[in-house]
Amino acid sequence: MLIRSQEDLHCDVLIVGAGGAGLRAAISAKSKDVDVLLVSKTRIGTNSNTYISKAVIASPGWGPPEDDANAHLIDTVMGGRFLNDQSMAAEMAARSHAEVRFLKDCGVQFEMQGETPRLIQTPGHRYPRHVHGENWIGRDLVMPLKRRAQQVGVRFLEHLFVSRLIADEHRVVGATGVTADGRFFSIHAKVVVLATGGYAQIYLNTNNAPGITGDGQILAYHAGVPLKDMEFVQFYPTATGKRGGTLILYERLLAQSGVILRDGNGENVLQRHGVTDPVQVTRDRLAQLLYEETNAVQSADQAVFMDTEALPVEIAKSLSSLLPSRWWKGEKVFKVSPTAHFCMGGIVTDPDGETALSGLWAVGEAAAGVHGANRLGGNALAEIFTMGSWVGETAAQRAMEIGSPSGFSDAFKEEQSQLEAAYAAEGMSVKELIQELKRVMWEKAGVTRQKTDLREVLDWLENLQPQVRVSDPGDLIRLLAFRNMRCAAQLVCRAALERTESRGSHYRLDCPEEDNRNWVKNIVLRKSDAGPVVETTPVNLDLVQMERG
Repeated sequence: MLIRSQEDLHCDVLIVGAGGAGLRAAISAKSKDVDVLLVSKTRIGTNSNTYISKAVIASPGWGPPEDDANAHLIDTVMGGRFLNDQSMAAEMAARSHAEVRFLKDCGVQFEMQGETPRLIQTPGHRYPRHVHGENWIGRDLVMPLKRRAQQVGVRFLEHLFVSRLIADEHRVVGATGVTADGRFFSIHAKVVVLATGGYAQIYLNTNNAPGITGDGQILAYHAGVPLKDMEFVQFYPTATGKRGGTLILYERLLAQSGVILRDGNGENVLQRHGVTDPVQVTRDRLAQLLYEETNAVQSADQAVFMDTEALPVEIAKSLSSLLPSRWWKGEKVFKVSPTAHFCMGGIVTDPDGETALSGLWAVGEAAAGVHGANRLGGNALAEIFTMGSWVGETAAQRAMEIGSPSGFSDAFKEEQSQLEAAYAAEGMSVKELIQELKRVMWEKAGVTRQKTDLREVLDWLENLQPQVRVSDPGDLIRLLAFRNMRCAAQLVCRAALERTESRGSHYRLDCPEEDNRNWVKNIVLRKSDAGPVVETTPVNLDLVQMERG
């Protein structure tokens, strides 16, 4: 028996996902004096990408007077290779300064220089506009937000895997979920906000938190909401540790004298590729370069290393939180390679964060638009806090204007029955199946892609019909996660196959050039009975123009 009990809950605003975006949206929504329920499949705030981030936020207005919101917008659009939703990017740039002040008010400690935050600069940004947490760790952002959410009266529900959005007549009316101890929840809500993060866990090598499996994107997709830009996955170039789990911030370390990227023969890799200023090379370009270095020659000793042997100890002390802990035990050379880091694609929304399904919003990495084809450093946290604030407010305002949904018990009961029907006493392990999916996606649809590989992966995913063992509620949750990962992987490959060019993080070996004449447009994927319907939509270049060549 998979479902052991059933509970009904009611709220005005249901927020799914409790990282930085979800917490900020919850606080903002609660300021409208509505009932806000924040649910998470893990502990609130922890095991999110915000929690494990380096706490770096792009925020104009603290540095040079010429570094205003418009300058930030231009850099963001150029970094995204002009595929950004410029209205959303402009909103992020305009609101980021105020959000840093809000975080300070919540108790977040930033590294300061006098009365203002100390600023750093990352590739793609023309000015030093990045503030950062005092300890360079995202938990210093998340935990003050969690405390503020508790103080203002946001309700929490932890360890709930949301399995389905419930809709009626083109309006979302709630969601269903299940816990690892077999409790089934029917949640009735006036509005729903998806803040579930990206889908980088579909790759074997990733630094993302374990639960980042595309849940929000696929919940929306199955509810009839289109997705876009799914082909754009950012691979951070310099990761170390098992499966690329630990980032080494090249933007900071390569700026120091005595730190180089070298191959096994000691040769400076960047110099060989004509890179004269390593801290100005963007993540997408550097990831592609390093992947080429480590995969062009099939040799066991082919690798790239970040060599910090000559890094002065006094400099190392000032960067102590950015160096792997092994540095202080005498290890000064680290093997590095790209790792799946951030997903630019996601749910299609309007500039206010609302989707095509009335009452459903998406925010943060779950939503597409702000970053286009590639994300600049510091813009992820800038997005989740600015858009979280905006989306929480607008969603709560809608909840105040509409009545509570009622009379949809059949849809909730149907989902409960379908989950119960997943029971299977025998079959292969879901964990093994997930690992195989991650391996195939890494090898065939990762940093570099080509038509034959993408077609092979799609065929494998579409024909995958395994008998999976589901003997307890924990197995059921893993099966639901796998189904989301499989669907997300299919959509990534489908969009990557469609985009016959290289742009930003999407690099096609068989189409290596950026094609501005034909591909300054987004790829949109819609669900149909026959599979995903692929559409393209032109990009609105009303705020930042480009010359098409």
